[in-house]
Amino acid sequence: MIMRRMTETLYKGLTIVVLLLCLFGAYSFVTAPPKAYAARLEIENMLRENQRIAAEMKVKRLKQITAAKYSSVFKGNKITREEVSAAGSGQTVIPAALRYNDAREMYVVGIGDSVMLSGLNALYEEFPNGYFDAVFGRTIYEGMNVLYKLEKNDQLGDVLVFSLGTNCYIQEEDCEELIRHSGGRPTFWISTVGVANDSNDVMKRVIDRHPDAYMIDWTTPAMQNHSRYILPDALHLTTEGSYAYAELIADVITEKLIDHE
Repeated sequence: MIMRRMTETLYKGLTIVVLLLCLFGAYSFVTAPPKAYAARLEIENMLRENQRIAAEMKVKRLKQITAAKYSSVFKGNKITREEVSAAGSGQTVIPAALRYNDAREMYVVGIGDSVMLSGLNALYEEFPNGYFDAVFGRTIYEGMNVLYKLEKNDQLGDVLVFSLGTNCYIQEEDCEELIRHSGGRPTFWISTVGVANDSNDVMKRVIDRHPDAYMIDWTTPAMQNHSRYILPDALHLTTEGSYAYAELIADVITEKLIDHE
């Protein structure tokens, strides 16, 4: 009898403790959202604001630039229209090494997903003559449609930068399609971070077949500085990360196209 009473008392005590813990947990959830939820909201708000900026810049930048008429847009570099004509009427894109001292002067066109979108402000600071079309959740197939439209309107710029390996499995023929519609311009492919697909390997195989295609290895610096460069969702860029991202793109383009002395 004594043991039974002790067991009942212990059981009631445990029940009260569990009930109190549940009530405390519920109160905490209502009064202070979990950190993961709060972080997700912050990331979503950042991407939404960057999407608004991207839409504004799209209208502004495409009005400013007539991209295909390179023979009249040399930005003070050391080549004349007469020299272009002498090189051949079919030559519409003059090698960057002849026209620029640094990639940051170039008309860089970026087509990307939300990773590129999260670095939008830094990209426009790094490339004041550039244009970046990036949206949340974009696949490589949706990126193709953007490229087709830029191609049709003669707005492909000096070089193309792609960030399209995050949201789907890509095939080699997808990458080949983007290169075919690049108008002979160099293409740069940003490696992915924090995704469980083989995009980086696919891009690398295609790049190895094209002398004017280059990988931008974002994976290595991002993993080495993960807590500083990558947000808690393990994918998008922090403010510091976005500047590192933009600087890396500029450095690789400069190294591959301009610094050959």
